[in-house]
Amino acid sequence: MNNIMDIVKKQYEKKGRELDKIPVGSKIKVNTKIIEGGKERIQAFEGIVIAKHGSGLDATFTVRKIASGGIGVERTFPLHSPVIQSIKVMKQGKTKRAKLYYLREKFGKKARKESMRFDAEASKEQLESLNMEEEVKEEKKEDEKKEEKK
Repeated sequence: MNNIMDIVKKQYEKKGRELDKIPVGSKIKVNTKIIEGGKERIQAFEGIVIAKHGSGLDATFTVRKIASGGIGVERTFPLHSPVIQSIKVMKQGKTKRAKLYYLREKFGKKARKESMRFDAEASKEQLESLNMEEEVKEEKKEDEKKEEKK
């Protein structure tokens, strides 16, 4: 039984994607693959992380954004989903809570979370360490090399 779990974990777990790297309250941009008909495109979903759930392959995070007309849209993403192309932290948030469900009742300026204040250089370095795009690209290259060998 353990061998099967290890095989599944190796196959589906994305390297470099950790739930700890996505802080609650931060503004992130998630690029997802959308397949319409026979065409594939990438769609961005940018919003505030309001919750994180689970661990390992079952890890998910919930992102909330305000769409046109002031309507709030929430979307829950599985962390290791093959549909997610990249996750980029735009601004790191400052929170004292694990779940920000109270933002559902807020709108306008009240819905914005206060972003952490850093000096410019430290902020860039920290955001680069949190972003996972480069690690995903490296993983794709490794997968392509494995397919070529087969």
